[in-house]
Amino acid sequence: MTPVTPTEPARWDGQAIREGASVAVLFAVPFTIIARLAFDDDHKSGWASVLALASFLGFVLGAGVAAWRQRRGTPLSHGVVTAVGVFVVVQVLFAVIRIAGGNSLNVGKIIVSLSLTALAGLLGGLLGSFLQRQGMAPRR
Repeated sequence: MTPVTPTEPARWDGQAIREGASVAVLFAVPFTIIARLAFDDDHKSGWASVLALASFLGFVLGAGVAAWRQRRGTPLSHGVVTAVGVFVVVQVLFAVIRIAGGNSLNVGKIIVSLSLTALAGLLGGLLGSFLQRQGMAPRR
């Protein structure tokens, strides 16, 4: 693998990913936490679905911001990396808390949630790409 030289741009726009991750943390993570605290014990509730949808939309929004703000010409990958990155960090924290509390992990639920989050990242990437193609450049 060739090292990145100062004249060659990096693959990832770290600033865009941080901005998108901040939005995802602000809009997706609170709904995820509420859903985990209130409905993680396999309770059947319509509120769990509403909270899951709100979390999904928060990931789409965060990924969209990263995709829109990036300057590398790769909005889809920036959107997916942002959404999945935030999801993984949050899930690791949840896993540590559950294991420390003597509870088991539902790996199947985590994998399904990861897949949905990747889809949210892809949708956010598409939205960010659309905004860029329409000439709606973010302010720097």
